[in-house]
Amino acid sequence: MEAFTAVYTNREIIVPTQAEADSLLQDGYGYRKNKMHHLRGVETLYNVERGKIHVIDDETNTTLSFQELLHLLSHDDPELWIKFIVYKDLRQRGFIIEIKNQFKVYERGDYGKNPPSYQLKIISEGKPEQLDKLLTEVKETSKQNLETKIAVVDRRGEIVYYGVEEKNL
Repeated sequence: MEAFTAVYTNREIIVPTQAEADSLLQDGYGYRKNKMHHLRGVETLYNVERGKIHVIDDETNTTLSFQELLHLLSHDDPELWIKFIVYKDLRQRGFIIEIKNQFKVYERGDYGKNPPSYQLKIISEGKPEQLDKLLTEVKETSKQNLETKIAVVDRRGEIVYYGVEEKNL
């Protein structure tokens, strides 16, 4: 199968061809804004790595490599590499991820049929996290009828997933 073409323009990734955009959206990649299909950084990196898309720089009209994309997209999201590691792991396991401020994860086969099952908080090993902020996120997530899970990424890029819930002692 021929790789789809996406365009890097104004610090965004856009898929200009409607049929390709529809195919990506059906598979759980990207979102529509102003009648254009946009891909987020982790979605772009994942699909470039697997050869599903190639990205053309709108200014130079050259194809961007994975490393070039990572560098360009990391300016707006310094945590992009850690998010990519987790995103790739989940997608390879068959999960679909809706990305807003957090990752909302659909169980296998549920995308488009049922709401997401849980919200994922990504934490880098060695980077401090405030417990009160985490508790607030757990409460907000439970109000949305979602479970909270944490993905802890160590320095070698290995991931351990934990379930989190609030308990009264």
